Amino acid sequence: MLDLTELVDIEVTVAYVWYAVLLIVKMMLLSPLTGLYRVSKKAFANPEDAVGFGKGDNAKKFLRTDPDVERVRR
Repeated sequence: MLDLTELVDIEVTVAYVWYAVLLIVKMMLLSPLTGLYRVSKKAFANPEDAVGFGKGDNAKKFLRTDPDVERVRR
C-alpha cells in the first residue's frame, strides 16, 4: 500500500494538483471579471440583477447578451 508521503512524490499526482490549483485560480479570477463586465456594460442575465438599474419595463432593457460579456464568460 502507498504511504501518503510516497503519493506526493509521484509525478502524475504532482501534475494533477498543479493543474487543479491553476484551474481554481482561473475560476476565482474570471468570476469577478465577468461580474464587472456585466455591470459596466449593463447586460444582465437575470431580472433580479437588472432591478438595481431600473424598475418594470426599464429593467427589461438590461436583460440582454453582450459579446464582450460572453467572451469573458466563456
